[in-house]
Amino acid sequence: MSFIDIIVGVKNEEKYIKKCIESLQNQTIQDINILVVDGRSSDRTPQIVSEIAENDSRVKLLNNPQEYISSARNIGLNHSNAEYVAYLDGHCYVDSDWLETLYNAFETYHDKCKLAGAGSTYSSPHDDSFFGKLIACSLQTLFGGFGTAYTSDEKIVPVETVAFALYPRFVLLEEQVTYDETMTQCEDTDFNYQLIKAGYFLLKHPHALVHQYRRNNPGEFYRQMVNYGEGRARFTRKHPETLHWYHLLPPVTILYPFIFMIVGVLFLSGIVGLEIFFLISVPIMIYILISLIYALLISIKISNWKGLLSMIIFPLEHLGYGIGFIKGLIK
Repeated sequence: MSFIDIIVGVKNEEKYIKKCIESLQNQTIQDINILVVDGRSSDRTPQIVSEIAENDSRVKLLNNPQEYISSARNIGLNHSNAEYVAYLDGHCYVDSDWLETLYNAFETYHDKCKLAGAGSTYSSPHDDSFFGKLIACSLQTLFGGFGTAYTSDEKIVPVETVAFALYPRFVLLEEQVTYDETMTQCEDTDFNYQLIKAGYFLLKHPHALVHQYRRNNPGEFYRQMVNYGEGRARFTRKHPETLHWYHLLPPVTILYPFIFMIVGVLFLSGIVGLEIFFLISVPIMIYILISLIYALLISIKISNWKGLLSMIIFPLEHLGYGIGFIKGLIK
């Protein structure tokens, strides 16, 4: 029986999995098992894990025939007999004190509240692509990450959901909390909400950093946001009481371009006046201004004028999420 089991769900992560596992092997807490659950990878991911496992008995390779990350985490939970469980993705790596930071936070606060988990803060790897770093910077802003787990904080804060958390396994067993395997996105949110409904608290630690590699191009990022939006809509259908006003902003913005184009045609045709056209143009001008301000701030932060390219990330995120949310509602 280990002290902590880390569940790593993977599929086709040959580029990153070795670095991920090595970062876990080098944790200051050494009494661990690393449960890598492979979802039928078509690349060398399972071979790489097997090679590592030959030299470290703490590394275990498990199979995930359903391929989804939610089923991978349930498989890991079913194989665990540790006191605590945590999870990580195969395209991430962590600092050597990651587990210790989460455990110390749990030990500090579990007597002060009914605490179920202490989670991590996203960080951008130093060797990530430039576009990936821009995504990370954009999602950490209020404009890009409001209401999500992506925003960064200066201190430990209570949250509704959190990524890459450490949980005491007995709590999950007592509350019968597992991952909903029909959720292909927002599975963490659904998992954590079960604990919230049971009266528990979750914390996010600003110094428990998970360095996650992002999408490399606009197309991949847009598709990811569509999937996130669809997952959020499915979660909303399952738990309508969790819907907040800010979840509706991206879907509402999907309608705006059509309204703007219609009014623009009417204006060019002389059917509506300049005043109405100007009035309907105000939201898009405000959006562009806010995007520009945050893009300038990101450029200053990274000391590179190419940070202005983050202006395209915000609409990709908001439009992709909005379209996905609508798709998720009507499916």
